[in-house]
Amino acid sequence: MPSKIYRGRYTTAVSEEEFAVFIIGLRVNRLLAFWKWLPVFNAMSPMIKELYENRHLGFLHVEFFFSWRRITLIQYWQGFDHLVNYAHQEKHVAAWKAFNQKIKDNGSVGVFHETYQIKQGSFEAVYNHMPTIGLAKAFTHVPVSKQTTTAKKRMGFKT
Repeated sequence: MPSKIYRGRYTTAVSEEEFAVFIIGLRVNRLLAFWKWLPVFNAMSPMIKELYENRHLGFLHVEFFFSWRRITLIQYWQGFDHLVNYAHQEKHVAAWKAFNQKIKDNGSVGVFHETYQIKQGSFEAVYNHMPTIGLAKAFTHVPVSKQTTTAKKRMGFKT
C-alpha cells in the first residue's frame, strides 16, 4: 500500500533537547561470496524488530536505502546514550561477534557507521508533497507555519 502523500509544505517538531542520528550500513565487496555477506544482512532485521518492540530503549525510527552493493540504514534515537546502551544489548553483541567470527579479515563484506549528536537549533527539515519520512516520522510531522517558513526560521535564527 502506498504511503499517504501530504500535499503542501511540512516540517518537523522535535520535542527532545538533543537526539542522535546513526547511519549504519554494509557493502558487499565480493558479490559471489553470499555465504559471507548474507548473514550480516540477515542479522539486522531481528535487531530492528527488537527496537520497534522495545521503545524504552530509546530507538525512534529507521529508514532503509538500497543501492548497488550497499545497504544503508538511517536510525533516529532519543539520545547518544540510548544508542550506546543498545550496542551492549544481547542481540547486538551476538551479531557483532558472529560478524567478526565469520568475516575475520577476508573483506568480502564491509560495515560502517557514523553517529551524530544533534542539539535543538542545529537542524532543520522541510518536506514538500511527501509522505512522512526521516525526522518527521521519528518525531512530529507538522505543517509549515508563519514561524517556520524559511530554513533560518526553522533553525531558530532571528530574521
